[in-house]
Amino acid sequence: MVFAIAAEAAVLFSDSFDYPDGALVTVGANLWSHHSGSVTGEVMVASDRVFLSEANTEDVHALLAGQPYPASGTTNIFYAGFKVKFTTLPGGSGTYFTHFKDSGNGFRARVWALTSGAAPGRFRLGISSTSSSIINVTNPIDLRLNTDYIVVTRLVNSNSVSTLWINPTAETDTSVSTSEGGSTFTVVGYAFRENTGEGVMSVDNLKIGTTFADVVASGPAAEPPTIVSGPQPQTITNGADVVFSVTATGAPPLAYQWQFTPTSADGVHGTNLPGAVNSNLTLAGVTFAQAGFYTVSVTNAVGSTISDAAALSVWRAAPPAFSYLTYNVHGNGLTNWSTNLWHVQAIGRQMQYLNPDIITFNEIPVTNNCTAQMADFVTAFRPGYYLVTNSADDGAIHSVILSRYPIVASRSWLHGADLVLFGYTNPVPAPYFTRDLFEAEISVPDFPRPLHVFVAHLKSGQDAGSAAKRAAEAGAISNFFATVYLPAHGDEPCVLSGDMNEDILWPSASQPQSLQRLVSAPTGLHLTTPLNPLTGREVTWSIQNTNSGPTLRYDYILPCAMLFSNITGGQVFRTDLLNPAPANLYSNDDRTASDHLPVFMAFANPFNGPFRLLSLGRTNQIVSLTWESQSNRSYRLEVSSNLMTWTPLASNLIATGADCTFQTNISDAPRFFRVYRTP
Repeated sequence: MVFAIAAEAAVLFSDSFDYPDGALVTVGANLWSHHSGSVTGEVMVASDRVFLSEANTEDVHALLAGQPYPASGTTNIFYAGFKVKFTTLPGGSGTYFTHFKDSGNGFRARVWALTSGAAPGRFRLGISSTSSSIINVTNPIDLRLNTDYIVVTRLVNSNSVSTLWINPTAETDTSVSTSEGGSTFTVVGYAFRENTGEGVMSVDNLKIGTTFADVVASGPAAEPPTIVSGPQPQTITNGADVVFSVTATGAPPLAYQWQFTPTSADGVHGTNLPGAVNSNLTLAGVTFAQAGFYTVSVTNAVGSTISDAAALSVWRAAPPAFSYLTYNVHGNGLTNWSTNLWHVQAIGRQMQYLNPDIITFNEIPVTNNCTAQMADFVTAFRPGYYLVTNSADDGAIHSVILSRYPIVASRSWLHGADLVLFGYTNPVPAPYFTRDLFEAEISVPDFPRPLHVFVAHLKSGQDAGSAAKRAAEAGAISNFFATVYLPAHGDEPCVLSGDMNEDILWPSASQPQSLQRLVSAPTGLHLTTPLNPLTGREVTWSIQNTNSGPTLRYDYILPCAMLFSNITGGQVFRTDLLNPAPANLYSNDDRTASDHLPVFMAFANPFNGPFRLLSLGRTNQIVSLTWESQSNRSYRLEVSSNLMTWTPLASNLIATGADCTFQTNISDAPRFFRVYRTP
């Protein structure tokens, strides 16, 4: 509903955007017009809200009743109020997205969105008046995505001073004001702006007036929900119970809805959990299928908010058989890998502290004998380890693999493979796999079959060409696992790791779901989500970002089902959060070593260890047995009537998860059963 009030009235404009979905200038009752930018990406109305996106560049405005208002006139103080919800973070330095407007392209009281200075995953709002390039003052409150906020601004046109409030109830509430030099202008309208850096947001209930009360309802305002403390990441063993909880404030009544996203999904917010409508969520007897991300939405009559995702990691309770680490060591452009070099020593100190059994490195330079210097690295920091360096390179960098256990073979796959077959036809970069998929076959103690370790480093860059090539490389690797590796080695454990240059939780045009291809069902690989134990976050890049620290997840460990069901622990490792720092580490070793963080994981032996019979029951002539298992493990079942003579009942029973169930018909005579794991 729209109100354009007469000039003598205090409210100069009001729009609740209750229009049919479509372009605002088309559906908006002829009140909104373009004034700059491109009109190829329209400011849109959807679900009775205006959507602004940095992907578009359209600017629109509406005229105020009684305009123009010159600075010398009797009306020269203006207020604007609206509700806003961001769904995608703005850029670090951000940009402005709304302002007062004159008859040309003069703007005042510009409201900015930015992430600089905010906690990871949060953002802030700032304001400038005469400047279009620099925020004059930023509100220090960290704001959350998917949360409604009431924003109010004031423009004093006699001196251009602009003021910003967030969720105010009175004009005396805490605010920030500009201190720029005065530069008056004639107020004629109010505008929204789309531009790179502002993120994605929706706006509702815009009001323009000449007093604070015109844009904020009198009396105590009904507050939208605010999450005081959200659900926290947790790691448990299968079969245990877990409780997630949220504490929220806001005008009652508050409604809750918990949501779940499996670890193999490509987004943060998933499907609603039936009946999960309280502030606490209790999961009893958790299985591996419940590993993933849990969020909760909190809603009242004023608005809604969604919590940050809390990861639930489910491990099998068993001693580790081997530990594994993947690390992009930021060697691109470096010309020296000497053990005397500062960044190599920082890498080495972390390896000594974590003591992984198997290490995959990305970005080892191929120039100036850096590959040969890896032998010196092993001598200095991992003495006695096996090393393979024969991966293919792109002329600058390649991957290497280190192992405490014997490496019996190593191979370079896919170097030079034609990517046209996987949808990439652009000649720049070249339409072939410029690096490779590198494999080491490792003899792990007590493993009856070899462990196949694969490492890849997909094409970097967020431009369209790099993204398309990265997707094609992921397609080639996925095809390799489905058509080459699994048919020949499907009963042998494997793991793929490396820098994939995409964050699976933030799909976009520059991230064409390469990770989703790698963990699709035909590959047999599974997504894991190790977290930093102090932050509860999975991000690995870039620790060298001094403003906000790591914000994206690029580095992954993707095990086969056999290993996935035998994970005993894992983490994203950061030295700067260890307090006090261990004697053999420096707190800045993570930043010194690389712009990436190492990812560490431990696995139990899928071939060894006792397993329990979980249940034995009979219904009429049907007997059912359920026992602990691991995915892709083979079992044999035998039957006896006297515990002395045993007859094979079933062989090659292949488990598909953490439990295996078998049913059979029997007569009334007593029977005894026993289960063997093979081989």
